[in-house]
Amino acid sequence: MLQPRSLAPLCLLVLLSGAAMKGDGLSSKDPLERLAAVDAVVAEAGPEAEKQLTRALKDKDWEVVCRAAEGLGQVPAGKQAVKALIKLAWDGDTAQQRLAAARSLALIDAEAGLKGLVRKLTGERAPKVCASIVLVASALEDPSTPKALGKLVRHKQSRTRAAAARALVVCTRTERPELLEELFASEYVAVVAAALEAVIHDPRGTELPALMELLRRPRLLNVLERRALRAAVASAGALEGEERGKALQPHISALSSSTEKAVAARGPRLAMEASGSAWTRGSELMKLTSPAREHPATPVRAAAAHALGFFGKEALEPAREMAASDKQPRVRQAALASALALEGIEKDGQLNWVLGRLESESHPSVREELLVALGQEKLGHAVEPLTAALTGADDALAVCAAVSLGRTRMEAAVAPLSEVLKSSESWRRRGGALVGLCSSFHKDAVAPVIEALLDPEPLVARTAFGFLRTISRGKDFPAEVQPWRDWWKQNEKRLRLADPKELEERRKRLGYSALPGEVYKGLDVLVLESRGDHIQNILQELAIEHRLTAASRVVDDGLDAAGVFVSNCTGEMEVADVERLEWFVRVGGYLFGSCWAVHETIERIAPGRVRKLATRNEVLDKVLATPWALDSPYTEGVFQRDVQPIYSLVGAHLIEVIEPERVEVLVDSPECAEAWGGGNLACWFRFGHGKILDSVNHFDLQGLAEATWLKKPEERMAYAMDHMGTSFARIRETRKEKFWKSNTKASREIRDYSVFKLITNFVRLRRLADL
Repeated sequence: MLQPRSLAPLCLLVLLSGAAMKGDGLSSKDPLERLAAVDAVVAEAGPEAEKQLTRALKDKDWEVVCRAAEGLGQVPAGKQAVKALIKLAWDGDTAQQRLAAARSLALIDAEAGLKGLVRKLTGERAPKVCASIVLVASALEDPSTPKALGKLVRHKQSRTRAAAARALVVCTRTERPELLEELFASEYVAVVAAALEAVIHDPRGTELPALMELLRRPRLLNVLERRALRAAVASAGALEGEERGKALQPHISALSSSTEKAVAARGPRLAMEASGSAWTRGSELMKLTSPAREHPATPVRAAAAHALGFFGKEALEPAREMAASDKQPRVRQAALASALALEGIEKDGQLNWVLGRLESESHPSVREELLVALGQEKLGHAVEPLTAALTGADDALAVCAAVSLGRTRMEAAVAPLSEVLKSSESWRRRGGALVGLCSSFHKDAVAPVIEALLDPEPLVARTAFGFLRTISRGKDFPAEVQPWRDWWKQNEKRLRLADPKELEERRKRLGYSALPGEVYKGLDVLVLESRGDHIQNILQELAIEHRLTAASRVVDDGLDAAGVFVSNCTGEMEVADVERLEWFVRVGGYLFGSCWAVHETIERIAPGRVRKLATRNEVLDKVLATPWALDSPYTEGVFQRDVQPIYSLVGAHLIEVIEPERVEVLVDSPECAEAWGGGNLACWFRFGHGKILDSVNHFDLQGLAEATWLKKPEERMAYAMDHMGTSFARIRETRKEKFWKSNTKASREIRDYSVFKLITNFVRLRRLADL
């Protein structure tokens, strides 16, 4: 039997053998084994780690290279690693490799890394080198400012100018304020935007004067305003102690007091941007923006009313006051939204206030928002006013009231809704009552829903059929009354309309990692077949059930209020089609549009929120897109780090936002704004109980199909990773496939799903909310 001390040499031998095995794993023919070996080397961080990981930078598998580059920043490393990482940071096959190398250089020896990269600032590779310089220079306290960057800012190509401007700002410290003034004077929108993005990435606290000068310009594209506001908050946040908290105060006040309405609106927007910082106080921000709440211009007061929703409970009374007293419905609407954001309607005081506003508010658009707000579970006091609204003169308000009445899930809601469904001559009101009954989760509502299968309006019958299919767990009965009467007679006593265990299981299945097939399962997806775009191709590839319709057919094909409607570009429809879609969204449906749909569909359904941007020429371009609202749940999981989307614009209708307090821009593009005068690429807003999303590109014609300049398989693979978010695993498993030799063939196999992922997030979150 071995004595305890005799085990020591044996343990050492095992450890040495394990280390050797980790090194041997890097030579495996299996890339997954090499990946595991890289991770093991990093975890061990032994004396041979630098050598082993540097060798792995030459691996044929792109993910192994990327993982090794990341690993070098986590182990003891020196000149050998720095030299190899510099080369990878400018010459790597993919952006993920280059930027991983740059991040590790910043950790190991940023000064040497910067010197090495500056030598490569020439030719077509300059934008790639600039991107790596940004990461490396950020780690230095006082980096040298490469002269080459100053020349590249004046380059003939837009992307090179912008990349150089971004790197130049990060590399400049002492003279940064003067540099920013110079760059902000550039005629090129993308250069100004890149300089602002550099401040957001690497704020030093010295940039505020130049930023405020920019924000005082009466005319400023919204792609620049958004960046300037965020940069100002970042710059203030880089200061120390009390100085940080006070830095923005005079600027918010000055902007809010401006006589120029475009400038004055930026005061509350800057305060709103700052409100998420730990070093600001909502009460102080509220005081600073008070001039904007008294401004003579409606858009300024609307911006100020919207900002109140971000300032905390102390802003509740000012929001209520604006919602009650402002002369313009746009402002009252924004103030109402803020008041509802600050305190839940389930609170007695808030509910009483909303009911009071409903009695005294006269404008239809604000009344609609009040009626929608009352659609909350267990709001018994809302039943009476909602029931009264069912018989009002305005169809739209009656429809919203019907849906909200059902959503209270109070037993008293069933009878009035059933009566409207049975006796109203208006298909809109019958449809609204039906949706209310479907939302009520009461067994007494099921029999009236079954009878609605006989309704002469297809959308009413279709919605009833969809609801019955859902509660019956997919029973395959036809859309006829008698089979469903028989089924209900047999199942009424034992059926639970809301089974807690089943609901919990569905919530788990609809998480962010849910596959599209699960998200869309059982959902009615109606697609407008049109001349420009074809999302149905993607749906078919993903085996997602859907129906096709066309202009003048929407009426007869019927809409399910619990479903989604996709308006492919061109989005052209008849008046009767648009009327049905307006009802569909108002009762809670989701509408997604592409390209021309913003004008041909969305403007006609919900005028006044967004519109087609007027451009001199037809918009034909391929532009770098920036995911802007990264904290939005709708962009979750859509855009990976180090992936730069490219939007292919094929005769695109760009988006002009008319009421920014009601519209959230998810994706924009300074490059597009520079070329075409506007850069809003994707946005969404609420309409009644539903939501509308528009994207300027096509759902289908994206990615490799439009990247016609790519010639080699490796170029296509790199493009798929850098701009489409294709995974390392997908590249690995298809690398030897012949389709990579052709753009057309590769585009059929490797899809750009970014816009579809946006849509899917909307669908998933809606279905979760409906549970």
